[in-house]
Order: sequence, then C-alpha cells, then structure tokens
Amino acid sequence: MFRLDFALPLLCASIALAGTVEDLGIPIKAVVFGNSHGVLARGPRGTPDMFYISYYSTTGSQLIGYHAATGEKVALPVGSAGGYGLTKGLDGALYLGGVGPGNLYRYRPGDQALESLGGAQFGVQYIWDAATAPDGKIYGACYPQANLIEFDPATGVLRDLGRLREDVQYVRSVCVDRLGRVWAGLGTRAHLIVYNPGDGSQREVLPEEYHGNSSVYSLQANGDYVFASVLYAGVLLVYRIDTCEVVRTLQHPPGDFMWMNCAGAPAGHAYLYGSPSGSLYDYDVEADKVTLLARNLGQCELVADGRFVHAINDQDYVLYDLQEKKALYRERLAEARDGMALFTLTSGPDGMIYGSTYINQHLFRCNPQTGDLTDLGKVIRGGGQVDSICCGRNGKIYIGAYARAILAVYDPSRPWQPGIAADSNPRERGPIGQGQYRTRCIVQGPDHNVYVGSIPSYNSGPTGAFSRWNTATDRVTVWTDLVPGGAVHHVAADDRYVYGAGGGLLFVFDPQTGKKVHEEQQPVSAMAVGPDKLLYLSLGDEIAVFSPTELNIVARFPCPAGALGWMILAPNGKLCGINGKTLVEIDPEARTATVLAAEGGKFLAADSNSNLYFARGSRLFRWRR
Repeated sequence: MFRLDFALPLLCASIALAGTVEDLGIPIKAVVFGNSHGVLARGPRGTPDMFYISYYSTTGSQLIGYHAATGEKVALPVGSAGGYGLTKGLDGALYLGGVGPGNLYRYRPGDQALESLGGAQFGVQYIWDAATAPDGKIYGACYPQANLIEFDPATGVLRDLGRLREDVQYVRSVCVDRLGRVWAGLGTRAHLIVYNPGDGSQREVLPEEYHGNSSVYSLQANGDYVFASVLYAGVLLVYRIDTCEVVRTLQHPPGDFMWMNCAGAPAGHAYLYGSPSGSLYDYDVEADKVTLLARNLGQCELVADGRFVHAINDQDYVLYDLQEKKALYRERLAEARDGMALFTLTSGPDGMIYGSTYINQHLFRCNPQTGDLTDLGKVIRGGGQVDSICCGRNGKIYIGAYARAILAVYDPSRPWQPGIAADSNPRERGPIGQGQYRTRCIVQGPDHNVYVGSIPSYNSGPTGAFSRWNTATDRVTVWTDLVPGGAVHHVAADDRYVYGAGGGLLFVFDPQTGKKVHEEQQPVSAMAVGPDKLLYLSLGDEIAVFSPTELNIVARFPCPAGALGWMILAPNGKLCGINGKTLVEIDPEARTATVLAAEGGKFLAADSNSNLYFARGSRLFRWRR
C-alpha cells in the first residue's frame, strides 16, 4: 500500500488507487438520559436531597449523583450499558434497573460500588422502570418477556412474577398505589394491568378504545389517583385507585405529542410536562384545570417543595426555581467514554462531512482539512436520533429523525439555532404523520421537493411509506402503496426522476405527474446515480446499470465485495460503495468494481478530494487517496 499526494487523484481517475485508512476519532460523546428516571436521596456524606439519575451509552453507564448547592458528585459504574428504572427504597437505598443486561442494582449512599441483585437470569434485558411499594418491596418493569420482577430488601429475595401477557414484549412503566397494587403499562400493543401481589391476580383497566395504541407510558401514583400516559393517542388517563376506573381524560398540549409525569405533586394534583416541548404544568384533578408553570425545561423529573424543578435538558442537569422563574444551576453530568454508534453520514454543501449518532439526536461536523470533529448539538427537541440525512441541491442539509419520523432542515451557512420557528436552524418541521416512526432514506428530487422512505415502529401504523415534503409550503404527501409493505428503504434522484426501492421492488417516480412510471422486482441493497445519469444498483454479487430512458437494466458486472449497504457518487466521477467488510470503487466507464480496502463499516461520504468517510461503531474513519 502506498500513499499519494492530494494533487494526484485527478490524474489517476481511471485506475484504482491505493490509499490509507485513518481513524479520525469519536465525533460525539453525548449520552442519553431520555428513558431514565431521577430521584432525590441522601448523598454519600449525609447531604439531603442529592439528585440521582443514570443514563444510557453503548459502552457503559454510571449512576450519577449531584448536589447543586454543595457541588458534591457521585459517579459510579453500572454493570450494564444503561440504567433506566430508578426508585428510592424505604431503606434509603437506590434501586436501579439495568439495560443490557437487565439486572437490578442497589446503591446505599456512601458505598463505593453498586451491588447487582440479579434479573438477567430471568431473561430480562431491560428494566424500563422501577417502583417502591408501601411494604418496601421493589418492582421492576421488564423487557422482552413483559414480566415483573419483585425484590424484597427484608429477605434479599428476587422473584420473577411472570409474564403479564404473551402477546407483548414490554412492561414499559410501573407504579405502586397506596393499597400496594402494582400498575403495569404494557406495549407495544397498549394494556394497563393492575397486579395484586397478595394473590397474583391481574385486572386489565385500559379502555378497549386505546388497545390499538403502542404503550402505556409514564405511570405515576399519587394519593387517590394513578396517572397514565397513552402513546400514540397522547392522552393522560386519570384513574381512581378505589375503582380502577378512568375519571378524567386530558388531551396533550397544543404542539406536543403526549404527556409525561413528573414526581412531587401534592395530593389531588399531578405535575406533567409536554413532550417534546418540555413545558411543565400543574394539573388539578378535582377542578380539571391545567396551569402552565414554566416553558421548555426539558425532561422534568421531579418538583421539590412545590418550587424547585429537577430536570434534564439534553446533556445538562438543570435546577429551576418556579418562584424566581429562572435556572439556579446547570451542570453537565456525564460523557460517554467511547461515544455512541454513528447513524448517518453525508457530504455537506460547505465541503464538510456531517453525521449523527445513535439515540442522542446530536449532529456532528468533520473538517476534512484538519480532521477536527465538532459536536454541533441536539437537532430537534425530542429523543431518538437522526436516522437519515442528505445534502440538497440548494446548499441545505435535509434530515429525517426517529422518533415519529420528524423532518428538519439545516443550513450550514447560518448560525446553529435549533427550534421550530421559521428562522430556526436546524428548523424542525414536524412529523410525516400516518403512523410513520423511523426514516430510512432521504433525498432532494429534481423538483426541489424532499423525498423520504419510512417505516412504522412499535405499533405506530399499519404500513411504511414514501413521502414528499414540499419545503416551500411544508406540505407532506404520503404514499403507502408504492412497494409491498409500503416501506421504501433506498432513494436516489437525478434531474428527472426519483428512484425508490423497498419490499423487493425497484420503482421510478416522476415528480411532475406524482406517479410511478416503471417498476420491477429487484433485491436492491444500495443505489446511486452515476455521472452518466444512469442508476447503479447493488444486487447481490453484481452491480446493475439501469437506464432511465430505456427503463431497463442495460448492463451488469461483478462486485468483488458482494452486496453493498451504501453507495455514493464521489467528486472524481467514480461511484463508491461499502459493506461490513469491504470498501469498493466503481468505474462507470469501464464498468468495473475494484476493492479499495479490505475494511468495512457503515454509511459513506466523500470530500472534495474524493477521500471516503465511513463509520465503524462510534468512530469515524477516512480512506485517503
């Protein structure tokens, strides 16, 4: 292997060039607090009301404790990739539900480590939520067998209480009422079951009209009431615990998708925050009255003394004073040791490389000249990740994001100021709708509209989709019947057509008529338009060349890498592709595919010198000519 100067590639464009693979590092070290729960408990030195929470990271988690007034901090490794469910026991200890593996952990303030109490032996992978009963027992909400676990601190015995329903995988939320009954919110077909630990009996209490929803989220027991949030209906159901019947139904706030519960409300009230706005409300059940307390706080975990809000805003812990109407403290709590897995890549209009990482909604920029990596921050308000990205024809970057298939647009020439206002950058447009949840691919078409392939998830809809976003009017048109199953997984565009593939079908879409002009059965795993305006398809061990004028495959030639996962057109006029093992270059004139490196990864982008960027885990790599 030898290395060439940057001036040579254009002189050698017709031959396969040797190059070197460089590890550029970890673009983003943001962690994820979105599914975690926070509590107040004693600090290691006896300090009252320390805030505790854990997080998720693909390379391991910590239980974090932070006391804003004293600066005292705890950071103890969790024996799992994440910690979601968290509750304070009557014994003063904290009980944390692990994620991968799904063990229950105990922390007694002042201990030097967390103690694993088990759980994974029951087949538990995630403990989504945890709650403390009046008798001191701890209950955990488990995945993937939709079971409850019970730990008795008095005896040290951990029990599997069994699967609550055979047709679901998630117990997504759990609380215990003052009578000692365990309320379990299930998914991904929504159910709400009241479990009696005394006799093991179960009672379904979710009205039938909500069973078509995904999950019952964010359960909270307070006095005579239990509060349950229903995804996707977005309603809050209020139950009387003596009858287990719904006495109030509260619609989500305008501009939000659902309610989330925040602990600490007085009897007869609930503290709620809207998702994704993060605005906090007080709900008076008897008066059926909602009062806005503060806007855009983030993930509100609890309110202390009716005044102090403990919240997570992206990476920061925030202590907000409702009386003074200001944040008293803001502190970044943690950083992922080895980052999070990369999830997209694209070449930017400014010559930079852009991409995203798993489940923290952050976007990064790589400077090809210096190799510098910059975490730009969170793209949209909600949780999840950017799962599709493309550089448009107009100097903008278009984004599709999980969850709810949110669309957004970013202009790299303008300052970073994310939001939903017309002048925000990135500007969050909102969801595709019709049950779409994850975007698989995105491209700007010749008509300057943006085309998106998407799928439903978690019982969000009956079919996937191919959608057109008119960025001038913000109107979205959705087709669910263009391919088997509706879901389009690959898109490309030239100066006349948009091409899509999904469900084993390749189709050609004419933006002028809004209709397909051609379709054929093809197992496409990647595709890109070449400099000759022909469409290049990865079909197993072959590259096929599709002509938009003849509407037919006009050539085939072998691909030594086998099926590719991603293809792009580089500035030097060559197409490049990658899979998990190999990086290849495709010469459209010679119609040959050549191995560039026996190293693989995910995603692909090229800089102005046709150096190639790809991901492996949380790290960004460059194949340099």
